[in-house]
Amino acid sequence: MITKEDDINKKIVLCKSILNDVYEILEIFKPLIPHFLKMKEAKKYRENGTFERVATLFGDISELCQEIENSSLPTNINFENLGN
Repeated sequence: MITKEDDINKKIVLCKSILNDVYEILEIFKPLIPHFLKMKEAKKYRENGTFERVATLFGDISELCQEIENSSLPTNINFENLGN
């Protein structure tokens, strides 16, 4: 039987996987970014705020994943000492 805690833990693992994949993608593209920024086409993305929007979205994703992780139920609850 899958519990709510199992579901939350699965979501945490999935979010961490997504962030790891995004990080790896950015690392792969990292050497290309200086060349991209020198291109004429890059100027419009700087001017129209696309780069800022992308940075904001990555920040939002990171914050949401942290919120999911922080809101998870404790994995090891010890009820033995509650009666004392």
